[in-house]
Amino acid sequence: MNLPKTPFFSVFKPGYLAFVAFGLFLDLSSKYIIITKMLAHESIPVLGDFFRLSLTFNTGFVFGLFQDNALPSLFATGFAIVFLIFYRWQNADLGNAWGWNFVMAGAFGNFLDKFFVKIPGVGFRFGFTPEKPGIEFIGVVDFLDFEWPDFLLFDRWPAFNVADSCVSIGIVILLLTMDWKELDKK
Repeated sequence: MNLPKTPFFSVFKPGYLAFVAFGLFLDLSSKYIIITKMLAHESIPVLGDFFRLSLTFNTGFVFGLFQDNALPSLFATGFAIVFLIFYRWQNADLGNAWGWNFVMAGAFGNFLDKFFVKIPGVGFRFGFTPEKPGIEFIGVVDFLDFEWPDFLLFDRWPAFNVADSCVSIGIVILLLTMDWKELDKK
C-alpha cells in the first residue's frame, strides 16, 4: 500500500483533531456518567415514554455482526477506522471536512469503549471478559432510547449513544456534500 502524497497534517488539521478529541470526550464522559449512575437494563423516563435513558450494551459491530464476541468486533472496528483514515487521507477533497470529523469522533468513541468491562453503578475496568456475568458487561454502552412511530417495524428505535449520533450526523453531512460526479471519475 502506498501512502498518499498529501501530507497527513494538511488533511487532518489541528482543528480537525481537536474536534475529534472533543467528540470522543463527550461520548466517553456521557457513557461514564450513565454507567456509574444507572443499573444494567434500567430505564428512566425523561420525556414520558417518548425519550428514556435506558442502559443497554451492544456487544456487536455494525448491524449486530459479531454479537457477544468482543474481540472480532474490536478488530472489525479497528480495521474500519484505519480504512477510514487512509480513505480520507487519499481523498482529501471528498465531502465536507465536518462530516469526516463527526464520523471519526464517533468511530473512535465506540472503539475505545470496547476496551472496557462495564460495572453498572460502579464504573469501568480495562478488559474484554466479564469476571462476574450478570454484574459486569462487555460491549458499547447505549442509553439514548426514543419511541418510534407505531406504523414502522418496531415501536422503539434501538438505543444508541453520542458516538452513534456523531457517525449518523457525519454520514448525512458527507452524503449531502459529496460531489458524486467527481467520485465517478475516480
